[in-house]
Amino acid sequence: MVGMLETFERFLENLPLEEYKEKYSQIKTVEQNLPRTLNPLRLLYKHYWKPNIKGDGQSRCPFPPFDEFFKKWWKENPKKLCEFIEKHFWGCSLNFVKLGLEARLYRTATSVWTQFHLAYLWKKASRLKIRASWELDAKEGIDAVIRVDGKLEVGLQVKKESHRTEAGRSDRFSQKKKSMPIVEVPYTLASVSELKDTARKARSKEEEYSLWIKVAEELRPLSNGFVVFKDSYVRKLEAFLLKEGRSLPELTSWREIAEKIL
Repeated sequence: MVGMLETFERFLENLPLEEYKEKYSQIKTVEQNLPRTLNPLRLLYKHYWKPNIKGDGQSRCPFPPFDEFFKKWWKENPKKLCEFIEKHFWGCSLNFVKLGLEARLYRTATSVWTQFHLAYLWKKASRLKIRASWELDAKEGIDAVIRVDGKLEVGLQVKKESHRTEAGRSDRFSQKKKSMPIVEVPYTLASVSELKDTARKARSKEEEYSLWIKVAEELRPLSNGFVVFKDSYVRKLEAFLLKEGRSLPELTSWREIAEKIL
């Protein structure tokens, strides 16, 4: 029986990343805040976070291709979508705005897919229970919640090296009071060799580069280049939470995680 982690990895590996990069990378036309009804998080969780069903092998994939997901989102709330376009893009062609929204949702989706991979891997590699919801993600920026011991819960927040603010995932969340301790999980798209090469050329931030190299060693690229987490990363995070869970501050930064456990 193929598990959900393997099924999700197969979905990620079949994404035409180069095609999407060519199509979307230069499009930054829609940066306005989307109204709550157009926030894609709820739909992303609905279609890609399926923790309670089993993987179904190669016969069919329970995860829709991005193009299909975007069509579902586009059709879901036409009235609010029209209001948004009329407010911010009056006089622009519909195709122009639609492509801008498509590019924006793709950037959001890749970020959310990355955190979902961590969650699926956690379910397989750790004995600690994990849960996730779009409400926590939208309100507090919490990507997943780990039950460490009894009633003690710790939130995980994937921290990408570039610190780019993706659509719907603003750093404003870091300013809000969290409902639980938060642990930032560092993540980078750069390979170990790329980081070492950059570190050699850089005249500063040597310590920071050394930390990101440690992070990259706990990640692996799929055949199409999508970067995912290794089992060892989950086990190290699990051991850290079991040891330090009850004494964690409100926020444990990515730097502390890289220094202490990697």
